[in-house]
Amino acid sequence: MEHSLFLWTGIFLVGIIAGFFNTIGGGGSLLVLPFLSFLGMDVAVANGTNRLAIVLQSIAGAEAYRKKGVLCFRTALPLAGITTLGSVFGTFLAITIDRQSLNLSVAAFISLMAILLVFKPEMWEKQHETRLSKAGIFLVFFAIGMYGGFIQAGVGFFLTWGLALAVGVGLVGGNAIKMVIVGLYNVISLAIFYGNGMVDIPVGLIMAGGSMVGAVIGARFAVAKGNTWIRWILAAVVIVSAVKMVFDAL
Repeated sequence: MEHSLFLWTGIFLVGIIAGFFNTIGGGGSLLVLPFLSFLGMDVAVANGTNRLAIVLQSIAGAEAYRKKGVLCFRTALPLAGITTLGSVFGTFLAITIDRQSLNLSVAAFISLMAILLVFKPEMWEKQHETRLSKAGIFLVFFAIGMYGGFIQAGVGFFLTWGLALAVGVGLVGGNAIKMVIVGLYNVISLAIFYGNGMVDIPVGLIMAGGSMVGAVIGARFAVAKGNTWIRWILAAVVIVSAVKMVFDAL
């Protein structure tokens, strides 16, 4: 892939947009992966390179949420450990799973999420009692980790669902916790991809620079606007992402 000032600028700007969306809800990687592939980067390398941006973006986002006083490490760290364990399996399976079937399944699931976001606002905007047992929560976040290790794109939607419905955390607090979870398991995934020669360091660092800027902006926006704004933005991004996944699979 040829490198130029125009290309670097485009990568940086896409990083800002992806970082913003990842921090307030999810879906940033659904923009990054097609963009890098369009530029001529191998899909597997794009998948690995994106992890570098995700790690640094998550650090910036988590710190911004921490400064705003909405990050609960007591909840975040155990969930991050479970998700990281699942991500190890997902990362090693990254090349062997049928992408078409996966895309269609994920599109169906996040379409259901979009319906719930629009028509069941109380499910997302208010903190509620945990409905799953500890074993249930473990299975949910282990499975999310496997998916995140595999492809990353769209994992924020599943984490938002898991934190809201399985753990009982509101959207703003959930987004803060999500930064810790995503950052930790992607450190492991990044190491595995890098060890297999699937990370373009220069592109990843430029993307990361933009993502960190977008993450800080997104965290401030989320805290200032609250759960309702995030719910509507998340619903819009989820719908667009689901449509894109269907087209990619067909």
